[in-house]
Amino acid sequence: MKLSARLLLWGALLPAGLLVGGLVAVGIGLEQLLRQSVDRALLAQAAVESVSLFDRPDGAHLHVAVSPLPGAQGMTAWAALYGPDGHVRMKTPVQSQVPDLLTGQAAVGRPQLSDQAGPGPAGQRVLVVGVPGPDDQVWRLRLAQPLEVQRETMLAYAKAAALVGLLVLMGLLTLQIRFGHNLNARIEALARHLRRLHHGDLDHVPAADAAGDVLSELRDLAESATRRLQQARADQQRLVADAAHELRTPLAVLRTDVDVTLRRERPPEQLREALERARDEVDRLAKLANDLLELATLRRAATAVVVCDAVELVRMALQGWQAPAGERGIELRSRGAETLTVRVEPAAVRQVLDNLLGNAMDFAPKGSIIEVVVAAEGHGWRLSVRDHGPGVPEAQRATIFAPFHRLDRRRTGSGLGLAIVAQLAERHGGRAWVEAAEGGGARFVVTFGENTPAEQAV
Repeated sequence: MKLSARLLLWGALLPAGLLVGGLVAVGIGLEQLLRQSVDRALLAQAAVESVSLFDRPDGAHLHVAVSPLPGAQGMTAWAALYGPDGHVRMKTPVQSQVPDLLTGQAAVGRPQLSDQAGPGPAGQRVLVVGVPGPDDQVWRLRLAQPLEVQRETMLAYAKAAALVGLLVLMGLLTLQIRFGHNLNARIEALARHLRRLHHGDLDHVPAADAAGDVLSELRDLAESATRRLQQARADQQRLVADAAHELRTPLAVLRTDVDVTLRRERPPEQLREALERARDEVDRLAKLANDLLELATLRRAATAVVVCDAVELVRMALQGWQAPAGERGIELRSRGAETLTVRVEPAAVRQVLDNLLGNAMDFAPKGSIIEVVVAAEGHGWRLSVRDHGPGVPEAQRATIFAPFHRLDRRRTGSGLGLAIVAQLAERHGGRAWVEAAEGGGARFVVTFGENTPAEQAV
């Protein structure tokens, strides 16, 4: 069943059916109330007649025409009194149509109520009760109330209920058709967009939807996901293009050295130099390939976190860099917390530190200081690496963590180190950025969240 038909069924036809059922139930209840009202009036009048039929010296008489009870006001009952032999002795009004002979038994004080045919299509409600006569014999009182007023009341109710039901049904159908059409159109728009995504079309976003309900939220989420896919595709295309460019340069150098070497006979010394240059380019290609592979697998690999001391991780990393720093005349320092227990992947933190320290070593001048700071922050922690180099221009701070981004193209390296840092920070529920340091230089900051997404506790 289509969504529009389902909405019409559950939103209009079913409520309309329930309304009709409710109106029918109310009508049945109203009819019962009217019938009970007639019965109470007949019983009340019968009680009056039973105690006053023979209270006059001139014989029996009926009171219904001249003195109905207050609760029986408006009674138009036909009353008839039958003698012990069953024949009618008197009736009121005189022209009323009552049986001349009443058969059957009627006990004193036990009225019998029944529906009988009578004048008019509605029939009449009849009460027969036995009353004691002056001769100690049982006389019978018959009261009959025409049901025409009740019939007219029920007909009026039926017309009103039918009109109300029809108006409500038309209103429900109109509103539900409009609502269903609008809702179906909004859902269909989302479905079309998802079908385009399924077929790889990322050039469109869902149509605007300002209703402010859950469908609008789904539409906003679909747009956000689409834009992230667009960004991922653009990043992938840029990564492929940049990787091709980075691979082309060492391959061109390698090909040139080989071609020059093969043009004529070379002494062993020149051949060795050519082979050493070729080996350097191969090493560069190998490092680039390893960095690309690591960058590609970072998002898919699960993290294996352990409880450890972040300050100890920094101390071990600085020890590993002491020798190259000493050769360049650079001093490595650390400050901040004396100890800081965290839950992280130690190898990832070490890789972040190695990449940041290596980057700082490339730009820090001789005789300067590289400082690493560890501190708790909110529900996580942070580390920063500060150097006294030329700093990062403000225009490049937003893109410096992109793959293959290098401030100085003349420097060696794959340009993937900071991209890997950003990915590792994201894997640990944090982020990475760069800012200007006081007194010059750059400060690279990496935060780590309290918990790691998809973490695998060790």
